[in-house]
Amino acid sequence: MTTLLEIADLHHPDGLHGLSLTVSAGESLALVGSHGNGKDPLLRLLAGKESPSRGHVRICGCRPDTPEARAKVGFAGATWGLSPYHTVWETLALSAGLWSLPRRRAEEVTAALELAPVAHRLCADLSPGEAARLRIARALLHDPALLVLDEPLGDSDLESAEIIQAALSALAEEGKGILLTTFGHPRTVRAATRVCYLERGRLVGAGQSPAAPDAERRGAARDGSDRADVTGRVPDAGQVPPRVAQIAARRDERVVLFSPAEILYAYAQDKGVYLHTDEGDWTASFTLAELEARLAPHGFFRAHRGYLVNLAHVKEIIPWTRSSFSLRMKDGSDVPLSKHRVAELKELLGW
Repeated sequence: MTTLLEIADLHHPDGLHGLSLTVSAGESLALVGSHGNGKDPLLRLLAGKESPSRGHVRICGCRPDTPEARAKVGFAGATWGLSPYHTVWETLALSAGLWSLPRRRAEEVTAALELAPVAHRLCADLSPGEAARLRIARALLHDPALLVLDEPLGDSDLESAEIIQAALSALAEEGKGILLTTFGHPRTVRAATRVCYLERGRLVGAGQSPAAPDAERRGAARDGSDRADVTGRVPDAGQVPPRVAQIAARRDERVVLFSPAEILYAYAQDKGVYLHTDEGDWTASFTLAELEARLAPHGFFRAHRGYLVNLAHVKEIIPWTRSSFSLRMKDGSDVPLSKHRVAELKELLGW
């Protein structure tokens, strides 16, 4: 596998004491470290703004301060700020111009991070999640092999977080290498395929992120395992997600328990997650990912990043174009079906 980032015996007076790690193509590595443990000087070294006192950094085989390396890496984070006086589209168009890229490329990254609805909004008026998506879109403009993202999900709302997570997953599948630096934000850690911990300028531990065990736990639950924890707690790494009999949801002052069979679908909207039932829509306290872990064994399918559907309540698959569909529920409501999930649903249903 191609190594895109190589850090070897890296030292810096501000807190790095022999850091070594690599990021390969198709890998998403979360580097977790609290303030003062070396993250800030590492980012400066990766950007080629400073030189190490010992050791080296190589981006696609090149020193970070060379044009060759800058063409291969994209950076996003609060350090790489946005002009409050430019709109989203102006920001991307100006950056595309600096790379001598056509307007079409700005349109592509706008679509990838779902920024079209806010394209003409000033950066000063963006929510933290929208600003995070814009920074990542800008970092993607020149199609770098490696992405370095500082706290990409830290202050994001639920909708933006799911958009970013989906985009990062797709980028890794395309073969890009991704380094995520974080103080330990759970969503950022879950977005990684590997996690390393930075303490006093050195790596103190490494292993898989919760993302890989999650997939294993979901598989065990679908196999009918009865080892699941039914207390409703979010599963820790290595545990099977709970196979629950009921999900609590709230509306006004009422708290009602719904069995999985009573839930037509769950959806994320306006920073909340809701259960759609025959009794109307109710607010859930779980994230959509947490609901998926609990409800997948009961025949629920992630039809879209914002929708989790009970397939027992799907009446019809409605085609809009050759590759675009929606799901018509038995109560007459429609749920979007992501193009990325069509093949999986076809295989699942024999459609």
